[in-house]
Amino acid sequence: MNTTVEKLEGNRVRLTVTHTAQEVDESIAAAYLRVARQVKLPGFRPGKAPRPLIDAHVGRESVLAEALEDLVESSYPRALDELRIRPMGRPDTGDLDMVEEGAEHAFTAEIEVRPDFTLSSIEDLTAEVPPANSTDAEIDAQVEYLRDRFATLEIVEGRGIADGDFALLSFTGTVDGQPAEDLTVDKYLYEVGRGIMPQEFDDGVIGIETGGTTRIEFLVPETAANTDYVGKPAVFDVEVHEIKAKVLPELDDELASNIGGFETMAELRTDIRTKLDENKATAHTRLVERAARAALAERLQGEVPGEMVAARTDAMTEEFFDSLKDQGMTIQDYFEATDLTAEQIQADIAREAALRVRDELALEALFRQAGLEYTEEELESEIASLAGADKVSVAQMRERLVQSGVIGILRERLMHRYATRYLMEHVQVLEAGSGDAAEKPKAKKKPAAKKAPKKSDDAAKEE
Repeated sequence: MNTTVEKLEGNRVRLTVTHTAQEVDESIAAAYLRVARQVKLPGFRPGKAPRPLIDAHVGRESVLAEALEDLVESSYPRALDELRIRPMGRPDTGDLDMVEEGAEHAFTAEIEVRPDFTLSSIEDLTAEVPPANSTDAEIDAQVEYLRDRFATLEIVEGRGIADGDFALLSFTGTVDGQPAEDLTVDKYLYEVGRGIMPQEFDDGVIGIETGGTTRIEFLVPETAANTDYVGKPAVFDVEVHEIKAKVLPELDDELASNIGGFETMAELRTDIRTKLDENKATAHTRLVERAARAALAERLQGEVPGEMVAARTDAMTEEFFDSLKDQGMTIQDYFEATDLTAEQIQADIAREAALRVRDELALEALFRQAGLEYTEEELESEIASLAGADKVSVAQMRERLVQSGVIGILRERLMHRYATRYLMEHVQVLEAGSGDAAEKPKAKKKPAAKKAPKKSDDAAKEE
């Protein structure tokens, strides 16, 4: 078998595969043998019928067509591997010439191939990441979180409800003039400002004193848990039974002892810092790699083919559904758990697919521009690890991978591994807030859907 490739316009190439007369004859012989085993002819055991008899019953053209199909299907993936061609779709072979005994045979295939992009530069790459060590502000935040857990509630007198208070409330609610059982509670300890109810409800109870009542009216917002209520007028008649305020303990050694048995607050802070640093050390390398790859992808020159993104989107969508199935969830379960729509999920997958494809193309461009190489021995090692799992020889596994087109994925994996290693060795890491890079503001989270509190008759319930 002889192979050549010709560059065409854009990302297309023309692959030509030529088979010797001997290879053609072997393919025809194999086709006759397969057909002979499949047909039942009187007086002949399976596989023993002579060719003239097979031609008479099946047709010579049919046998030659099978030989041609086998020849093309077996040689095409081998040619791709030999020439390191990475197709993005099925080949266009046009009308194939029929094989003839004793004559060589050639076929051509036009293929849309994975592009070889370049990077604007591989020098001075930087990756901005959070600090590798915890800051005093992070320690303070952890201490305040623990402090809040040890807070107590004390009854408030002489003032109305304030933001952050716990108020013992009873209320009845109607929507569009109709009683709403799920919006009616009796003596529920409600935390103002936590987001359990819409902001209009919290605004309505602020300032009401113990024993007081009020009526609150507003249009149900889109964040309501019950979508049937959205946009309709809601009315709440509220009675305040008691007001409690959260009292935080003093930041002293006694609190440190209550939290974790530490003798001093300094020991507690040291323990928090140690644990935070351990967690950060685990994630820091991964964060650096992610930021470095993102910075590299920004330097990729060229437009990523839509076919690649579409193929990756389809693959990731299938993976998403498989993961739901493994968790015993249906897509409807996922919709209800996340408040996302099918359109939002698909858009998220498509966006992530585009990022991944661009990221991989950038790594491959770095592999080429940095002059990196992997050895065939390393490829054989990758194949051997797969062969061991399936308990077959390396040669058998390689043939499987070639015929299935997966050998190209293994080659890409090695390219990505080498390029990532090079990237991590050459990227300059800038820690946010260190003076080398400014800390970027965090994006605001989408407000969670508001839900009415559950009914409760326990006036002393405290979380």
